[in-house]
Amino acid sequence: MSRIDRSWQKFQNLRMNAKTGISKGVRKAEDATIGHARRFILDRWDNVYEARRNIGIWLSGVGLLIFIMVAHFIFLRSGYTDIAPIRGGTYAEGMVGDISTLNPIYATTASEIAASRLMFSSLFRYDDTGSLSGDLATGYNVDKTGKIYTVSLHQRALWHDNTPLTVDDVIFTLNIIKRSSSGAPNSEGWRNIEFKKVDNTKIEFKLPSAYTPFPNTLTFSILPKHILERVPIHSLREDRFSNSPIGSGPFKFSLLQRTKEANKHTVLHMIRNPRYYKGASKVERFQLHTYSDNESLVTALKSQSINAAADVTSDSFGKLTHDPRFNGYTPTINAGVYAILNTDSEILKDASVRSALRYGLDIKRIKKDIGYNPLSADLPILDSQIASLKNIKISQYNQDKANDILEKAGWKRDVSGIRTKNNEKLILRIALKKDNEYEKVAKNIADQWRLLGIESQISITDTSDPTQNFASLVLQPRDYDVLIYNLSVGADPDVYAYWHSSQAVARGLNLSNYKDGISDDALSSGRSRPKDSLREAKYRNFVNRWIQQVPAIGLYRPAALYVSLKGVQAVNSDMRFILSTDRYFDVQNWTVRTNSVYKTP
Repeated sequence: MSRIDRSWQKFQNLRMNAKTGISKGVRKAEDATIGHARRFILDRWDNVYEARRNIGIWLSGVGLLIFIMVAHFIFLRSGYTDIAPIRGGTYAEGMVGDISTLNPIYATTASEIAASRLMFSSLFRYDDTGSLSGDLATGYNVDKTGKIYTVSLHQRALWHDNTPLTVDDVIFTLNIIKRSSSGAPNSEGWRNIEFKKVDNTKIEFKLPSAYTPFPNTLTFSILPKHILERVPIHSLREDRFSNSPIGSGPFKFSLLQRTKEANKHTVLHMIRNPRYYKGASKVERFQLHTYSDNESLVTALKSQSINAAADVTSDSFGKLTHDPRFNGYTPTINAGVYAILNTDSEILKDASVRSALRYGLDIKRIKKDIGYNPLSADLPILDSQIASLKNIKISQYNQDKANDILEKAGWKRDVSGIRTKNNEKLILRIALKKDNEYEKVAKNIADQWRLLGIESQISITDTSDPTQNFASLVLQPRDYDVLIYNLSVGADPDVYAYWHSSQAVARGLNLSNYKDGISDDALSSGRSRPKDSLREAKYRNFVNRWIQQVPAIGLYRPAALYVSLKGVQAVNSDMRFILSTDRYFDVQNWTVRTNSVYKTP
């Protein structure tokens, strides 16, 4: 029998005590058990509690040590890593305007011009300082007469189908532009210019007379001869190339998607050109979204259907930049918004009245109301183009002087407070395109002139209405006393087109009908002189005369208002453009993604 069986049998044979109900043996076993429990559990409970407290302290110390190590790692990590843009992704940019053609020589809307800059190359383009920079061209030379220019081209440029781009393509494009039957908008300007191939990398231009700003005309897009040489010139606009082009720019055409929505949403899909001669773009795809109005553009940005919006209105810009999801940028454009005074108007023929209008305008107040604090545009030429213009003083706001000039000119206030002369009220018709920003400016001007006793009638033309053609209804007949208008000054200080008397015709751009012999001479001489001190002196003479004659009042320089999602790297406020679409000058470096990367030593 086993030991266990014997113990069990012994336990079964224990007899119960009648008095206590349990045998002495069992009582003894019970007492022993209780004694052991007291000795090994209850008496040592304090030790367990003490041990638990020590373990807790130890674990807390370990946790604190781990926290310090993690914090130290994160702190040190920031020293050798950074958040930086990375390659990949899709850049989806929105604009207002239609795309009716992708042939760049017919591009007229901002959206069409944007598409041409993304898919095509030109000889020159403007950089982020507003300066002319080589694109396909590596440089140019001009002879002593100032009439012959020789331009050199890159030898590595390829079309998107991998065909080499050569001087022959440039010659082919110019021959199309020059022929009026092509319907190219700027064919007239090339009519008297000759050009020829010097060799496989050089082209020569011969001008009828010296013209210093000539290189600025070499920003047209180049067309592929091998694709279009068999297309009749009168059929070029309707050719399938206008819907699926082959270019040589940083992005290749993929798809043009037109929707049937009420807002006429169109999407141009493009992919990266891996063989672009200036380096492949960092983003894989580029989408250009176009909308019929600013409201649709803003809605798309807020819903993140696009990650950037160009040329938004000043009102929308202010609202969007208060949203923490977006960044706003205000790169300046080489242009000026002016109150152009019609010098043929019965009231404004008098230069003294024009002078009073200038003294009576607080330009700072106008700029403040716009919302994005634009730069001043006091003069017809930008002081960034001719540094010495900064020293020229222009009349400042002086309401008392304005009133005094009007009184001396015979314009007296009547009982209603409006000035009259020979029973004629001093009423000025202010014309402008429908635009929130310009409407603010016009109202501000009218309010300020009302304090001088001048009544204003504001006429707004809605250019989105096909029955309201601003050029034929307002500009050509000069149907206004005052015109609120944006004049693109360009990269060169040559403003002949805006202020020379020969341009004061129906289709000319001298919208003030300004005629002055001294100004004419200075403008004609300035554009034919080389870039030297004599040319600068001619333009200073013109500017001084312009200030005296007051054919217009400079208001401010507009900005290319740009809004993008945070994390997008493209445009910044320090840039200066000739046109808003010049923002693509380094589009191959734009990004839409960021990540933590190690810093290089």
